[in-house]
Amino acid sequence: MKPITYTKRDIIVRTSSKLGIPEKNMKDIVESVIETMTDMLTQPKSRLRIELRNFGVFEIKPTKAKPRARNPQTNEEVYVPPRRKVMFKPGKIIRDKIHQEWNEKD
Repeated sequence: MKPITYTKRDIIVRTSSKLGIPEKNMKDIVESVIETMTDMLTQPKSRLRIELRNFGVFEIKPTKAKPRARNPQTNEEVYVPPRRKVMFKPGKIIRDKIHQEWNEKD
């Protein structure tokens, strides 16, 4: 079963109709928020968090180097350098709604 995909455009349309703001203005607002969050998440700090109450937390976490990782296609050992990755942890409201919906389908 194919997942439903929502885009930035869907967020703009739904939010503009919900708030009664023209789509052009809402597009500027949504793009500005995304750009600001991107700037915050790409700071050179090793660990940082963006906490959006009732929605979730975006967190940058460092990963360790893996000197003996294996390429599954060739079985060749490769070195994977340390890097940073973005983690998302949903807030309680979203988590509860997702679990509730899943349990109702059973």
